[in-house]
Amino acid sequence: MKLYIGGAYQGQEELAQQENPGAEFFFGFHETIREVLARGGDPLAYTEAFLRGHPEAVVTANEVGCGLVPVRPEERAWREAAGRALCRVAAKSGAVTRVVCGIGTRLK
Repeated sequence: MKLYIGGAYQGQEELAQQENPGAEFFFGFHETIREVLARGGDPLAYTEAFLRGHPEAVVTANEVGCGLVPVRPEERAWREAAGRALCRVAAKSGAVTRVVCGIGTRLK
């Protein structure tokens, strides 16, 4: 598994595709966690199942923990859930790359 993270519109999807042609991609994992929460699901259980089912996947996500703390409780819950889920993805990934302005910096 590989994880590409970065701010919104920083080019993580494009870099992931360029570096991993033909891979199984999962773009916007942070939004997947939002959907899991909206359905009343457990984001960590979903993430663990995802990790077991897609061990060779390339995952992209926006960094959602930077900036102002959201006023709405559900937005704060989503940010926390996305952060915890992405910590699990990063732990299982063989490579983690942070992308800023289309330039990747290998973190792991």
